[in-house]
Amino acid sequence: MSGVTIIGTGHYVPGEPVSNDALARIMDTSDEWIQARTGIKQRYYASDGQGPSDLAVEASKKAIADAGIDASEIDYIIFATMTPDYFFPGCGPLLGAKLGISGVPALDIRQQCAAMPYALQLANGLVQTDAAKTILLVGAEVHAGFMPWTDWDVLRSQSDRKVSSEAFERATKHRGLAVIFGDGAAAMVLRKSPNPDGGFIGAELHSEGDSFDHLFVEGVGFRNVPYVTPEALLADAHIPQMRGQSLLKIYCAFSPSVQA
Repeated sequence: MSGVTIIGTGHYVPGEPVSNDALARIMDTSDEWIQARTGIKQRYYASDGQGPSDLAVEASKKAIADAGIDASEIDYIIFATMTPDYFFPGCGPLLGAKLGISGVPALDIRQQCAAMPYALQLANGLVQTDAAKTILLVGAEVHAGFMPWTDWDVLRSQSDRKVSSEAFERATKHRGLAVIFGDGAAAMVLRKSPNPDGGFIGAELHSEGDSFDHLFVEGVGFRNVPYVTPEALLADAHIPQMRGQSLLKIYCAFSPSVQA
């Protein structure tokens, strides 16, 4: 049985690129330090009020045009994000409305960095069972709200003032995580492959719930009443916590071909 295949793609990033040197204005880091550890040279950040569904609209329009179809032909939306516009509703219905296709089934998934293999497996199942024919699959994130600084004007080269020592120290405390994340969206239009032996073949998926605290947001969640407090925000408990070296070892345990 043929699997799902990609018939169109598109991507979108907001604003102007933010270089590693720009990050060095607000924390103790450097282009050399960041590139040696991540390979990253620059990233993009959304503006205040710009959510992942907004980025997804632009990426989706490009993917739809690339596929040579009309948006009305989409009959299912899968939206992968861990930074939704709102806690609820999900981004999928918001995207459908912004594309002018309200009413199309839409769901959000939140598998973070592993979202695409999960989403492709899900899309393949929907197409093979005839639950959908043309799927819009989108991954979009706005990590700007996680960033441990408030001096956006300095970061964006809109001001040459020196940030306070307290702000510099706070950003530096979280630099191992902050230098990795940026904002953007990518979209794919999917249909069943016309080749009986073509399209999606399969995915090997894993999860590791025992090690949740190697990369998680500690202070925001429904274990707490209320689910977020002023104290949690003051303690930066809304910012993701990452144990990078041990996280890599866990990843390598599931991927023997990768060496820590």
